[in-house]
Amino acid sequence: MAEVVLAEGEGASGLASMVATLLAQNVERSREKFEDFRRLSAEVLIEVADLGQSVTLSFDRDRCTVHSRSTGRPTIALRTDSETFMALGQIRIGPLGLPNYLDAPGRAVLRAMVSGRLRIHGLRHLRTLNRVTRLFSVA
Repeated sequence: MAEVVLAEGEGASGLASMVATLLAQNVERSREKFEDFRRLSAEVLIEVADLGQSVTLSFDRDRCTVHSRSTGRPTIALRTDSETFMALGQIRIGPLGLPNYLDAPGRAVLRAMVSGRLRIHGLRHLRTLNRVTRLFSVA
């Protein structure tokens, strides 16, 4: 069983609470997402600049601890604004389990990358990035 916990408990930030809730719901609803969750062993940092908030997701097989700040040494770091962050969840997953960047939501994310509104560090960990993308996709 997958477990998503807030490191700060009830004192967690709104962003951390939202991310933890979305992750837990997605993993509960989809066997494929549950399998991706179980295969992850990584630190993922998400910084949302216009909110002035960061969260770190510490994946360790069947457990993910969500921290309301930057912590550890992230395998992947995403830096973006709140609008682009929300758009990331709209990316559809295409054939072979890969994100579809050819439809409207995918192109919007690519434009954000080209314009600098979305920066992703750790692209060499492509398998991890694809798994995280699939976990958060609600489309």
